[in-house]
Amino acid sequence: MSPKPLFTLAAIAVAAALLAPAAANAQSSTWPARPVTVVVPFPPGGVTDITARVIAHQLEKKFGVAFVIDNRGGAGGNIGAAAVARAPADGYTVLYATQGVLTANPFLYKKPGFDVKADFVPVGLTYENAHVLTVNPEVPAKTAPELVGLAKSKPGKLNYGSSGVGGGSHLFMAYFQYVTGTEMLHVPYKGGGAAMTDLMAGRVDAMLDSIPSAAGQIKAGSLRALGVSGSKRDPQLPDVPTLAEAGIKGFEAVSWGAIMVPAKTPPDILVKFSQGLKEVMASAETQKMLADKGATGVPSTAAQAQARIDSETARWSAVIKSANITAD
Repeated sequence: MSPKPLFTLAAIAVAAALLAPAAANAQSSTWPARPVTVVVPFPPGGVTDITARVIAHQLEKKFGVAFVIDNRGGAGGNIGAAAVARAPADGYTVLYATQGVLTANPFLYKKPGFDVKADFVPVGLTYENAHVLTVNPEVPAKTAPELVGLAKSKPGKLNYGSSGVGGGSHLFMAYFQYVTGTEMLHVPYKGGGAAMTDLMAGRVDAMLDSIPSAAGQIKAGSLRALGVSGSKRDPQLPDVPTLAEAGIKGFEAVSWGAIMVPAKTPPDILVKFSQGLKEVMASAETQKMLADKGATGVPSTAAQAQARIDSETARWSAVIKSANITAD
């Protein structure tokens, strides 16, 4: 081959390399130019799906394109998360994740199908949702410390219901036992509704369920509330103390959500998306819409979201390993 074609090919290669970043930046600066798919890794109807739809609607108003909910339930959220991990890193397929998917599933499943650190970066936090510790009214415990004393007096005899192995109502109760040094029998159900029915019927003794799910039964007197799991009292149950106030020192846990994107998403898309999400989450309209659904909007930076992921990964790995919980 003559020197001239070699020079020409080399020049073309150099020009392409120089133009590539400019092309990528041009594409990033126009984001979002078409609808964004928001993968919710759970079926429709739960708090994750409900809050995702509120926030997607607000993001549509902010960015001027559709944010389309795609429910991909299964394997505790792993199926949807794995799909986003394999999606193009262009800002058009994002994950509406929960603390369970991001900080518990890596320890509950041997092969979740994704690596949180390697496959994702956070855009920001979205919501928080506290739980409430309840007992059947026939259980002789009117406070959380009394329940602890009762459980310690007969280890493994009291039981508690949950929506299933590895779900929030299971892990929060495992955390309660971790903090208090108690031992109670776990009775998993296929969904929180069935567990709640048996709790009210007295077939299980206790449950640590989300406040929107339990508030109506508490107000009706079908369940006795012993404490809420967050750092402050909940507006839906203003007379119920936090578990820390009730005497369970060191206990604080809430469900939360975050928007995640594939790890190689261009930084300028990430910055634009993160700033927009924070503005949306801080708006009074979004806050009210979420409060009406029993959740609290959480404005955050991407760095704050990452810090929460890191801290709760350490917490839930310790709880899961201590209780020897597996979802496989």
